[in-house]
Amino acid sequence: MVHKHFIKNAVIFTAMLLIVGVNSAPIMSKAGNDFGVAFSVDGETKFTGSQNKYTSSSVQMSCTDKDIDGSYYYGKVYAIDGNSNPVDVSHGYEYYYDVNETHNMLNWVNDEGYTHATIRCEAYSVDDYHGAWFGGYWYPDI
Repeated sequence: MVHKHFIKNAVIFTAMLLIVGVNSAPIMSKAGNDFGVAFSVDGETKFTGSQNKYTSSSVQMSCTDKDIDGSYYYGKVYAIDGNSNPVDVSHGYEYYYDVNETHNMLNWVNDEGYTHATIRCEAYSVDDYHGAWFGGYWYPDI
């Protein structure tokens, strides 16, 4: 019984170290536009931080890191309205991401009168016990 308790504590301690290490490790980035999103369950959605969007150009996102093999996510561009709420401006365009995936994402942020963009990420094949984490970078104007 004591042995099981020791193993459980060791696993929890190791997980905490990994979380701290992942959150403090440098991520490949251009101009500080890096992101990290963590998921607990399949189908969970998270948003990146928002950034100013000055043009009607595509938004570029690159996934450079993840911690669980087999997991992936879909990304689509949202605008941020005057009440700080996300608004879908993707017109249905959604992009598959795994490690080393980069896409220029179509969007209508400026065309619909908004000035800030964010990306909604929806994860799949997430490990129910460990969750999943993805990292990389994105640019609102390319």
